[in-house]
Amino acid sequence: MLATVSALMLLLLAPGPTNTLLFRAGGLFGFRASWTLVFIECLAYVLQVSVWGVALLYLAAYSPWAVKLIQLAAGTYLLVVSWRLWRSAKTSDGVTQDRFTGGYFFWMTVMNPKGLLIASLIAPPDTFTHWTGYLSFMCTLALVVVPVGSAWIVFGVGVVGRGRQWLTPRVINRTAALAIGCFASVLLGRLATSILN
Repeated sequence: MLATVSALMLLLLAPGPTNTLLFRAGGLFGFRASWTLVFIECLAYVLQVSVWGVALLYLAAYSPWAVKLIQLAAGTYLLVVSWRLWRSAKTSDGVTQDRFTGGYFFWMTVMNPKGLLIASLIAPPDTFTHWTGYLSFMCTLALVVVPVGSAWIVFGVGVVGRGRQWLTPRVINRTAALAIGCFASVLLGRLATSILN
């Protein structure tokens, strides 16, 4: 159990698209307006890991290329998100015009490749074959996602709350765009390498 929790924390604490958006939301809108995103993130991860866990049981045996195609779609989607964030930074510095919806954040998290890593590398072997194992792991996942997501929002609030005048919505958007774009590029680069080898 301790090894599973530690692995989940290390993976979920790592900067990525979801954490970048949580940080951005905390910095732009504050904790009170952003805390519900943590529960949206939790729901998205539970859904994504559940689907991946079941799918991997079949894809690994019958269609290994399907996994590659799904990873390619996820990486491409993240590049599109990065491009949209960069463009929104050009059009406006107004906070009210830059709020993203809970649905957008949900699907962004569903597309996060961390769910695949959780399902394939961290989840115990009996997670997707027995209900008791499944419920136990999903409760553990939720108990890690909520505090980690909250920490990223608080981090965003803290950075902006120190009176850094240069940290405008434009700067936050472009930083988020670069972080997500780099994450997607690394993912696609590794995917291309694995396909060519």
